Amino acid sequence: MSLLGIIQAILSGILIGGVYGLFSTGFSLAFGVMRIVNFAHGELVMLGMYVGLFIFFGTGIDPLYTAPIGGLVAAALGSVLYLVFYRRFVGRATLQQLLIGIAIALILQISAQIAFGPQTRGLQSGWSAQYLLIGPIFLSYAQIFAFALAVAIVFLVELLLSKTVWGQSIRAIADHREAAELVGINSELRNLGAFALACGLAGISGGILVAYYPVSPTVGFSLVPIALIAMVIGGLGSVGGTFIGGIMVGVIQQLTGAVWSTALQNIPLYIILLLFLAVWPHGL
Repeated sequence: MSLLGIIQAILSGILIGGVYGLFSTGFSLAFGVMRIVNFAHGELVMLGMYVGLFIFFGTGIDPLYTAPIGGLVAAALGSVLYLVFYRRFVGRATLQQLLIGIAIALILQISAQIAFGPQTRGLQSGWSAQYLLIGPIFLSYAQIFAFALAVAIVFLVELLLSKTVWGQSIRAIADHREAAELVGINSELRNLGAFALACGLAGISGGILVAYYPVSPTVGFSLVPIALIAMVIGGLGSVGGTFIGGIMVGVIQQLTGAVWSTALQNIPLYIILLLFLAVWPHGL
């Protein structure tokens, strides 16, 4: 493997990892605030991808511009899932909660197969056909713009959680729910909002991702392990740490695919996951 190929893989991994970090942030937010491990998170990314895809087919508008619509659709569905299924499990990640999450993921996956068909679909937008050339290195404009959007959205979420009264109340509930309720914070309403935000981030990520990544009803199944690994690397419940973890996952994937094989690019990730859980469980 040449030095040029390694540099190409690292830069591509950073750009792809930014979007990984964005949807992993939503996964981490649900866990950090409510201790909910939402195994249907990948299917919400898939939903955002289909929303962006069909808006593009219907109007010709690039999915990078319509990603917030996918976020709103995923947030609405996430609110329903929280009220109907997840609300009773807040604060305790039980086996029953995990099984419910897996069941919801399978239902959404099968529903997508019925509604959209089992085939893999992609699109060719104006962004996806253009590349930035830096000497012999080439970078997709779609991935560059997607990375910039991901950084901006994660920055806004970090500001929302740290600088606003709503965000501070969310952090207070995560630290000690009973104490937060004693000073008048409506934990039920805040939890609903936090879970909707987490699902909305998944939908926005899907709208961004479909600009250069093909979508199928099973695509979410491959994304949940990425979100889980990014969260463990970055720190359970840490928004900024999880985003950095997502970038690291993207870089490791691309380097492994370039040096070894794309079919085996996730093997180092699972090894790193085991090492972090055994040696450094609090993450970065």
